[in-house]
Amino acid sequence: MISYTGRMTLYLALRNLLLQRKRYTLVGIAVIAGFALITLITGVSSGALEAVKQKAGRYFSGNASVTGYVGSWAVISDADNLLLKLKKSTLPIRTIAKRTWYNRSDATLFYNGETIRQRKLIGIDFSAEGAEFSGLSFTKGSWEPLASDLGKDGILISVSAARILGCRVGDDITLYLTTDTWQYNTARLIVKGIFNETSLFGYVAYMRRADLNSLLLRAPEASTDVAVYAKDGVDLERFAEDVRVELAKHFKVFPHLNSREERDAELAKGTNSEETLAVLSQNAQLAQIKQLLDALLAVTYFILAIFVAIVMVGILNTYRVLVHERTREIGAMRAFGMQQSQVRALFLAEAALLALVSSAVGLLVGLAALRLLSLIDLSSLPAAGMFLEAGHLRFRLDSRLVLANGALMVGAALLAAWGPANRAAGIKPADAMRRA
Repeated sequence: MISYTGRMTLYLALRNLLLQRKRYTLVGIAVIAGFALITLITGVSSGALEAVKQKAGRYFSGNASVTGYVGSWAVISDADNLLLKLKKSTLPIRTIAKRTWYNRSDATLFYNGETIRQRKLIGIDFSAEGAEFSGLSFTKGSWEPLASDLGKDGILISVSAARILGCRVGDDITLYLTTDTWQYNTARLIVKGIFNETSLFGYVAYMRRADLNSLLLRAPEASTDVAVYAKDGVDLERFAEDVRVELAKHFKVFPHLNSREERDAELAKGTNSEETLAVLSQNAQLAQIKQLLDALLAVTYFILAIFVAIVMVGILNTYRVLVHERTREIGAMRAFGMQQSQVRALFLAEAALLALVSSAVGLLVGLAALRLLSLIDLSSLPAAGMFLEAGHLRFRLDSRLVLANGALMVGAALLAAWGPANRAAGIKPADAMRRA
């Protein structure tokens, strides 16, 4: 409950804001612009990071990828047992599925005299993991046919690959690769879907795991890794470590790995002549990309810090003028018994209300800007594809982040108004009347 004095302070603060609205207009506009900018930047940054994480989950085998190694050879000999152990655990797992990947540099697609190399071929159990591909934007076709035997010898390719090859959904293309015994092998595959991805994550083709195993002359149930997806809202770094700890109870597992470079260093030691599992989090898989995102966030927050400083200077100068102009009013309030602390609280309440109301308006302006920005097709921008979904920016606003930004703006306003508020509180009634 707010005390009577507190309610009166808020009432007077609101009244003064309305009476002095012309004086506060420029400061209010600055706060609105500042908070709109904060909302825009944090919304776009968070959305871009979520888009990258979602794409990385499909590309790098879930939020926590589990890969088995014997020497440098990737294989999980008993993937069914591994799945069973994780399913029986109390970990917050949303989806878990076996995979086979092929990342030799010779994977090539051929069609109508055109060729394109693929960075990676990924064999998926679409019946188990297909739901995770619902977020993959398709220009034509879908992943759904590959979830059953009707999708046998099907393949999903990116729009970049389709554009170079000049192929469409339903066309037969030729895939070239080498088997585990280094023999050349080719296959005629039917394009079942073309997904809209032009970035790093677009140089990949997806097919059924059984079909890829057959081309590599492996057993139909063979797998190189297991994709583990966490439920929404889970700390992904902690989740990956929990998966590693759980698996360590039943299998030989590498120590905690912070990046793919650390994994490669462990493999180079040659101590894993016995099958050993490597668990990598998304952050570990995206170490270099995350550094880029962190650098972008650092730059944006530096810009925001400058903008907040400008807003604070504006508030400070405005309140200096206001205190001078309201000297007689302050003297009258003091003469009628208002304490120094109450005068200080009145000016701080005005600043807090101004920042709060202006931030709320700024939030609405920022949301409107995000909506408009998300409607613009940005797929033609170089290197932007990694952070886009279907060619458009995705934005995400965490309520906790919005509250933190609001608290930052109100705190900045209070800090800027503190000095003038102290000077106002120190004005003596007699001095105020003489100056008036």
